[in-house]
Amino acid sequence: MALITISRQSGSLGDELAEYLSERLACPMVTRDYALNNFFGDLPEGVTARLNESAKFFLNEIPGTGHTYRDVIIEKLNETADSYKDGDLIVLGLGGFYVLGGRKQAVNIRVFASEETRVSRIARKYNISSDEAASTLAIGDRKHKRFVSILYDKDTSSTDLYDLAFNSDSLSVEEMGAAVLSLCEKHDIRTSISETTRNDESIDHQSETPVFKNATEEEFARILNMYNIEWMYEPKTFPIEWDSEGNIKMAFSPDFYLPKFDLYLELTTMDQKYVTKKNKKLRMVKELYPGVNVKIVYKRDFQELVERLRAFGG
Repeated sequence: MALITISRQSGSLGDELAEYLSERLACPMVTRDYALNNFFGDLPEGVTARLNESAKFFLNEIPGTGHTYRDVIIEKLNETADSYKDGDLIVLGLGGFYVLGGRKQAVNIRVFASEETRVSRIARKYNISSDEAASTLAIGDRKHKRFVSILYDKDTSSTDLYDLAFNSDSLSVEEMGAAVLSLCEKHDIRTSISETTRNDESIDHQSETPVFKNATEEEFARILNMYNIEWMYEPKTFPIEWDSEGNIKMAFSPDFYLPKFDLYLELTTMDQKYVTKKNKKLRMVKELYPGVNVKIVYKRDFQELVERLRAFGG
């Protein structure tokens, strides 16, 4: 699943990116208007206008509840995210990066652009002069910044709040969308491995950067890349033998995991005695972890792949 929060500057194409992703993922999008219309029930006359005008008004207590409008925003955003934990959800603005950014499945996006670019876009969009667009831009920027600063005491321009930031001066919505979707797919795989690791009591062995132990593994990774097969290097370790005190005596860490095939691969180009040992570990993994798909790539299989690579000029 994808939980995407988007923070943006006015005129940066952040709104357009959110709409594009919502269409591509066929998922709901939580916006400020959605929150005002659905999070607070029936608001007294004039309250909606006050909430739109003043960020400070969100700190007021809702009569008879003991909660502020800010409290409700946080509560409802979390409830909405929980209700879509097995699906996709996009949160545009509302300080979503602060409220939901700590969730492991969250991907937090920031979209910005130069003032010149944003003024030009706003002028074209609303058919107004550059001076009028600049004034509109200043108001929008000020409101965005004040909302997050007052409600969450955060500065939206701080890069450490986001997983990915786009300067949209020379990027299209489609280009940014493709990058976000790719990131979400890979992030979802890593998160899924972490969750299954906890469930089957194996060991999460995912690293930020793969460091191959030998040339054979590096060569195999090149083969997978040539065929555009997504892979992860030693993401998981399966304990398979313990001593009487419960200490792990033997474990098995398959060399590669292919997410699209849900398949773990262990390379072996060594002597027969080592092959026999790996086969034994493989059988133990299948017995102890039912449903885990693990295979050994033998020397002859690997050599065939290498020959195919060379035939293509690799």
